Amino acid sequence: MSAEHGPPASLKNARRRTYSEAMSAAARALERLYAVAPRDFTRARNALAAELRKSRDADAAREIARLRRPSAPLWAVNQLSRHARPALERFLDAVDRLRRTQLSDPRGAMEAMRAERVQLEALVERAEHALAEAGYSASADARRRISDTLLGAAADRHHAEALTHGRLTEELHAPGFDALTGATMLRVVQGGAPRHDEPAAANARGERRREAAVARQRERDAKASEQDAKIRAREARIREREARAQERLADVERRLKDARRGNGRRAR
Repeated sequence: MSAEHGPPASLKNARRRTYSEAMSAAARALERLYAVAPRDFTRARNALAAELRKSRDADAAREIARLRRPSAPLWAVNQLSRHARPALERFLDAVDRLRRTQLSDPRGAMEAMRAERVQLEALVERAEHALAEAGYSASADARRRISDTLLGAAADRHHAEALTHGRLTEELHAPGFDALTGATMLRVVQGGAPRHDEPAAANARGERRREAAVARQRERDAKASEQDAKIRAREARIREREARAQERLADVERRLKDARRGNGRRAR
């Protein structure tokens, strides 16, 4: 074999297979490891790395050995692939629809955005439940970090793949609207843009209007929910007062009956 031709194709393919197998072994090991509660992570990681070294998966063992213990919010996010897979898939589908429709189909984008928000809230609640079951506090900060990580993973293909298999290795920041939808960042030139930029600027304005409309609708929905809750509470108080009044009336009627019986006996 001459140096200029390099290694034969069979050797290259063998190397590719070896690398792919090592990565698959590492991925499977990650999925096993991130199912373990954070308090047991270090012991499980060391045991798993030793197991991989013993089975001669040196690359996978090195990948596992250098992992840091996940935070409680990250661990909870990784449990969603195991305990809330359908909701997780619906969330990623909604983000994908939002990305595809946000400029071409405003109505479809609004529906996708609502679906994305509903699924996101459901996933955050399920992650909170996982935290509570494992003995961790589900604080407001933990909710925010869970939500940010889900949104950050949904905006990136590789992170989304890791999320669906429960092997995210780090918390993520929530992306901006442009990153989440895949929209191109637009720049308006001061002093007048060239004519070919006008459609892009119009799209940007339309996008901002849609975002503002969604925010206003969410605010209206929140106020309506709050008003409904107040009405229900007021109705409950009214029912309670009516029940007490009925009890008092029944008590008065019983006393009147007892008084009549007593009068009747004395008359005889």
